Amino acid sequence: MKKHYLKVGRWLLAALCLTAVWPSSMAQGYGLPANIQDGNILHCFNWPVSAVKAELPAIAAAGFGSVQLSPLQRPDVSASGSPWHDLYRPYDLAFKSSGFCSEQDLRDLCTEAANYGIKVIVDVVANHVDKTAGYHDTWWDSNGRVRWNGGINYGDRYSVTHGQLGDYGDVNSEDPEVQARGKAYIEFLKSCGVKGIRWDAAKHIATPSEGCGFWSAVTSVSGMWHYGEILNDDGSPINEYANYMSVTDNRYSNGAAQYNGGVQQGYAGEWVANRGVADNKMVYWAESHDTYSNDDWSMNVDQSVIDRAYACVATRNGATALYLSRPNTKGFNNIKTGKGSTAFKSAAVTAVNKLRNVAGSARDYVTSTGDAFSCTREGVGAVIVMKGSGNISIANGGGYCPAGTYTDVVSGGSFTVTSSTISGNVGSSGIAVIYKGGSTGGGGGTGGDTPTTDKQYCYFINSNGWTPYVWAWNANHGDANCNANGTWPGDLMIQKDGKYYWEAPAGKVPTHIIISNNGNEKAGGGGSAPGEGDLVFQNGATYNADGTIAGGGSGGGGTTGGTAPSSLYILGNLANGAGWGATPGIGVAMTKSGNKFTAYDVEFELATGETSCYFNLATATASSWDALNQSADRYGASVEGAPLTVGQSAAMTAYPLNVSASGCQSWTIAPGQYTITADFDNMTVTATTTALSTGNVDSDDDSVEPIYYNLQGVKIENPTPGLYIVVRGHKVTKEMIK
Repeated sequence: MKKHYLKVGRWLLAALCLTAVWPSSMAQGYGLPANIQDGNILHCFNWPVSAVKAELPAIAAAGFGSVQLSPLQRPDVSASGSPWHDLYRPYDLAFKSSGFCSEQDLRDLCTEAANYGIKVIVDVVANHVDKTAGYHDTWWDSNGRVRWNGGINYGDRYSVTHGQLGDYGDVNSEDPEVQARGKAYIEFLKSCGVKGIRWDAAKHIATPSEGCGFWSAVTSVSGMWHYGEILNDDGSPINEYANYMSVTDNRYSNGAAQYNGGVQQGYAGEWVANRGVADNKMVYWAESHDTYSNDDWSMNVDQSVIDRAYACVATRNGATALYLSRPNTKGFNNIKTGKGSTAFKSAAVTAVNKLRNVAGSARDYVTSTGDAFSCTREGVGAVIVMKGSGNISIANGGGYCPAGTYTDVVSGGSFTVTSSTISGNVGSSGIAVIYKGGSTGGGGGTGGDTPTTDKQYCYFINSNGWTPYVWAWNANHGDANCNANGTWPGDLMIQKDGKYYWEAPAGKVPTHIIISNNGNEKAGGGGSAPGEGDLVFQNGATYNADGTIAGGGSGGGGTTGGTAPSSLYILGNLANGAGWGATPGIGVAMTKSGNKFTAYDVEFELATGETSCYFNLATATASSWDALNQSADRYGASVEGAPLTVGQSAAMTAYPLNVSASGCQSWTIAPGQYTITADFDNMTVTATTTALSTGNVDSDDDSVEPIYYNLQGVKIENPTPGLYIVVRGHKVTKEMIK
């Protein structure tokens, strides 16, 4: 596969307008959940928005479904050097552009984050504005929009919702104009691409039953996820808050790292256990920005203890968990704005997040002995947490972790699971993560054992965004079940190598499988396969949603197939900044019609030292070659550098993602502008010329030194009479030499 790293002059032909498009298949390659509540959140506390954007590939690779930004309501905050607490003394209940984040910065972040499947959450301060004249909008100085009712008596709910937080006046949240201002801010954030809101000091704003319509107003903006900072079980109407947003439980969350070496005690705290708040309305953490930056308990707790506490709450079913990127210094008055710790990239944190994502909605079961903890996910796997490290045997809660032998994804230790126990060796982090298909490896890996010939396994390209399960049996042995989970719909497939993966239990050899969307839609269903979903099992094959096998199975490239992907891009020596180099480039998006893709006015240019332009095709674009091969099927020539004759079709070879995509071969073509067509019915690619002037010239018309190419894109040193593509400086023409 040709990779070119330097560009020469661009041909001045018709302008080519390009947009960097990252289709949903790129996001799916990271296995991140579609909804904020269904994944975990990286709190990029104090990070300038540009710094968050730069780390998006690493954040996605670490398995975080969302990022949380600090408040964006003050105009005088800088990208570095402003006190962190300035962000919590807002100028207004509205966005304020600053060196910390401009409006364009926010829009760019949201657009780029969506390419990875990452959602953006913004922290909003709605309870107060800065008290100092000139540091808040004058709108707040009239009509009683700020109240000065003295400090808060935490034993009096009215005081909590109407008193001053510290020496800052309390925003009159009951005022309809204040509510409208808050709603307008949420609408603005949504227009920028923000998907979620964190409400600071939410319990200090009253609920509808208490005579305040603020929450019903601001959460009425459709398509937005909300969670509120509700601290301490002091009589707040928590269930009413949960009608409008998810909520925090700081006492339960803090307990593991504050009091017990990072090992959580019990399944849940006050809100869930005694108040009946649903699990899918909970936001947990191991520490918060307040416990670290306010000179509170977590400031001097080692990151390893925090990570163990995070592992205890970050693999739950329903609840989401927040991971704090700690500031790079300590002390209330020392902490400034700027990028914080990247400890989120660790192997343990990554493995925990990926187990959470793989498990989806599978039921959970928590076991705690005081010194150790486990959370099992039904039919999937488990996380085990210890105060120290070494050998452990702990209950297989609910029998949820499938029996078998496992390799700890974090440290490589061996685990044996029976219907009642989980036994093995936990590494130095104090965290072990095991699940079917799990492997050793650190942050950024996709996980998954490398299948060997004695395994029975298959892949699935999840083009429809399913929750895919496999039901398998052996028709030659009385339809004997070949699943780990013997009840329909069978075994949940796991993310691996940019696809979904299933492996039969040891000793089971299936002849047939059904791949379903959690028991509903079936791959190949609707009559296109026997039994409306029954598929012949082919070991190592990659199945499409229509039941066909992608690229001829799991081996090398092939010209068989015939099923068009949902998207396709031209990658290669492209002009106008679209071409490949150190990265695959943004490519040119093709337009689909039936089983054909077409792109018009595709402009190719030579790379330094080359005499022809190289290109191939991919179902996605990516920021790196590795990411491309882990997220996209690719299509190219059967041999590297095969010339593409203009006007004649050439065979198109499929290179399935990751298995052989890194060896995708390229066609060559002369520099110029073309219409490129990929025909998946016939597995061919064709180039026809566009936007080239044509005419008859004599062979001695040499006012500018010409370079001649035949229609196959091969440079011709001594042209004979005939039709050629001719390059003169920055001009490209198609000319007939007599």
